[in-house]
Amino acid sequence: MMYTPSLQRTMISAMLVCAALWTAILIPPHMSGRSSIIDPLENLLLDMRYILAGPKPATSDVVIVAIDDETLAGSINGRQLLASLITNIARSGARVLALDVLLVEPDDSDNDKALADALASLPSHIAAAAVFGTDTNAPVNLIWPKPLFQEVAKAGLVNLSTDANGTPRYAPLLVNIGDAFHPSLALLTAITFTGEKARFDETGLTLGDITTPLDLGFDMPVRFVGSAGSIPTISARHLLGAPIPDQLLGKAVVLGFTASAMGDRFSTPFDESTPGVEIIATVISQLTGGPTLHRDANIRKWDAAHALVLTLLCVFFIMFWPLSRGCPMALTLITASMLVVIFAFYNGIWMNAALPLAAAVPSVLVSGVLSYTQEHQQANQSERAVATLRRFQSPALADEIENNPEYLSIPIEQELIIFFADITGFTGIAQRLAPSGTRSLLQMFHTLSSDAVETRGGCVLNYMGDGIIAVFGLEGQEATKPTDSALLSAFELAATLSEHRIPELPGEKLDCRIGLHIGPATFSRMGAESHQQVTVTGDSVNLASRLMEVAKTEQAVIVASGMFCETLTDPMHTDRAHQIDVPIRGRDGSVRVLIWMREAIARNA
Repeated sequence: MMYTPSLQRTMISAMLVCAALWTAILIPPHMSGRSSIIDPLENLLLDMRYILAGPKPATSDVVIVAIDDETLAGSINGRQLLASLITNIARSGARVLALDVLLVEPDDSDNDKALADALASLPSHIAAAAVFGTDTNAPVNLIWPKPLFQEVAKAGLVNLSTDANGTPRYAPLLVNIGDAFHPSLALLTAITFTGEKARFDETGLTLGDITTPLDLGFDMPVRFVGSAGSIPTISARHLLGAPIPDQLLGKAVVLGFTASAMGDRFSTPFDESTPGVEIIATVISQLTGGPTLHRDANIRKWDAAHALVLTLLCVFFIMFWPLSRGCPMALTLITASMLVVIFAFYNGIWMNAALPLAAAVPSVLVSGVLSYTQEHQQANQSERAVATLRRFQSPALADEIENNPEYLSIPIEQELIIFFADITGFTGIAQRLAPSGTRSLLQMFHTLSSDAVETRGGCVLNYMGDGIIAVFGLEGQEATKPTDSALLSAFELAATLSEHRIPELPGEKLDCRIGLHIGPATFSRMGAESHQQVTVTGDSVNLASRLMEVAKTEQAVIVASGMFCETLTDPMHTDRAHQIDVPIRGRDGSVRVLIWMREAIARNA
């Protein structure tokens, strides 16, 4: 296939359309917050951003009172333990209590009464939970604490939205069940702690002068601050004996289990096993002024635009530029886009990293394969063109033209050795040969001429019927003594041609005539703009051509001008030549030449 500019434009346009359609398939689930095939990748990349960003300092307003293994080792258990702890938390001056324990199981009425009295001793909120159906993500029921406890403390939901690995990603602040919105335990605690009314809008929740960004609905992205223990934590055993106002005064206290056999545990980017009470405390910390993670409908729109623009730019550069430039540019764009995502995360903005990667990488791979195929076919076409060029030009000229297409667009003036040769008596021989025999004879002569000239650094410029014109001494050619090389090439051509026989004319002995001259000449392109050939022109060329006539008149094989022979470095080449002055047609005066006859050629060979 020939790749024309119009075909290339069509391929680029088609690939851009396909890349845009692929991106358009990935965007809707992301915009609506539905589960998507790219979610596992995004969760992995999000955790990597957490690790790169490192821990964040949590607000000091939230403290965890942890019922740990040491606390449970004591003699007080169950609700009696909770009542004792809450009583001392109240005496310590805590501003609000969040109890992350589901008080649904029946117990001794005295213990329940003591726990209810303790909860009533300070502003308290207790845990409830939504029950989700097996075939739907919507909540279908609620698990409430016993009415006795609801009379003294408001119940809030402790449900968290986790990914497939069990890592909490969102904290629902309001859950719609039966056409009624139920607040979370974290939201109730934050409202009580700040003493402000909650105001929800499309982008966030405002409590006084604290605004917390929310995602779709009333879901708040969880911003982990570190491994377990990052939220200030006190062992509950320290509160069994007496209050500790120096650590709890004015705080929002979250009471829950961290014991190894009790309570929920979750995987986070910083810790494989984080107690659920610490996740609840982290959410409360976000709502009361701690580090947040901003993701909303506007951020999701930026994600979609990011994915589309990145994909189209990468595809365009790969399809429009050579792969050696397009691939590094696409890689640079993808890397830069990921750095932007990481920088945004450092500043508390959750931009999606998986969406642009999922959109761009497959499109880059497909366009890269297409571009590679195109370049490979174009390279094959170029190789065939170069191979064809080499059949029409000598290897030296073909190399120059291949490396520099503008070669000889400006003519070169230099001193050159001009080498003319033709077959003696060719006209009579051709009359006695069939056309195929004539063609075979010319092919054999041209091959011998090329071998003799080019093996010694010369360059055959043109084949003219039974003759050739060649030059020695071009810049960049290998011959260090071009005059001697030209004369040796003449000896070799004459000797090897005399050894060949024509199958149709076995008695015919082949000879050639060769003219040699050195002088200034113009090396250039000749012809129309649509068709040109490399040639050499000038008076030196004309003189070398006229020497062929001298060879015919003198019945010689090689005729070289005196100027040519003066530049020879090996006098042995001229030992068997004789020197004469001859007139040259079209020129005034005579020219001194050296002549080699057939016998001299044989002895020199």
